[in-house]
Amino acid sequence: MTELFSINHYRYFVYVADTGSFRLAAERACRSQPAISLAIREMEERLGQPLFIRGSPVRLSTFGQSCITLAKQLVAHADLVAGTMGRMARSDTGYLSIASVMSVATHWMPGLLQAYRRLYPNVMLNVHDDNSEGVEQMLLNGQVELGLCSVVSQDPALTFQPLYEDEFGLVCHRSHPAALRKSLTWKEIESLPLIGTVAHKQLRDWPEAAVLRDRPLFIANMLTLIAMLRRNLGVTVLARLGVPPGQDDLVFVPLVEPVIRRTLGLRTRAGAVLSPSGARMAALLEEEVRMGAAAGPFAVERFKPWE
Repeated sequence: MTELFSINHYRYFVYVADTGSFRLAAERACRSQPAISLAIREMEERLGQPLFIRGSPVRLSTFGQSCITLAKQLVAHADLVAGTMGRMARSDTGYLSIASVMSVATHWMPGLLQAYRRLYPNVMLNVHDDNSEGVEQMLLNGQVELGLCSVVSQDPALTFQPLYEDEFGLVCHRSHPAALRKSLTWKEIESLPLIGTVAHKQLRDWPEAAVLRDRPLFIANMLTLIAMLRRNLGVTVLARLGVPPGQDDLVFVPLVEPVIRRTLGLRTRAGAVLSPSGARMAALLEEEVRMGAAAGPFAVERFKPWE
């Protein structure tokens, strides 16, 4: 029977896989490189299979690829257990890792964090921003406890509590002819120089949005996309709050026939018991929704509460 490994064996395995280097893994683990190499060699000898193909960079073997997800889940769970126990012991302190989509991060995350810090100043906060797909993956990997995003997958390992809703529209420079319109139909934007982006994955089930697929220009990074729009080098389709605040030279034109909306909400791991810090953040969010989007201390008027 294969002998069990310590949690550090699995942790070092993950570090080497993430960094592609025994040296960088050692730096991350605050250990010597020989110690990391020895731990990986012990795992390979006991398993009877190579975990890595040595080189520059170090790459996972086929066997290693089949094991890495399990190892990450184990390490994440161990960290969650240890962190939760530590938070319980410290009572008034804690740690919370949260991820959100860019629209939440730029429009009202600063106010949300300000309110949370005012109430719980001793909690350490770790905040990530990504698209909804990335937020879901961070939750599944155990990297974050709470996610603020839309539903991209129907993974039963995740739960979703709807909070806010906004509609999709065309985003263009204010000098673009389309900026003068009060609304546009999906048919009318077919001939425009549309820029593709990851946000369009939310529209893949809508036939009317097929015009957004396979665009000759695709930009995944929001900052780059906004820069292109500000230079009037194209137009794109985003949810209303997908446009960061302070972009006065950009115009949002609602798209109709049909009106397509997205729902933003709180995503968590199914069956997970929230840490005290996570439960407080969730409660703060729920309180703001009850108060109404326009009435909250960090609300944005263009958001409307989920009804």
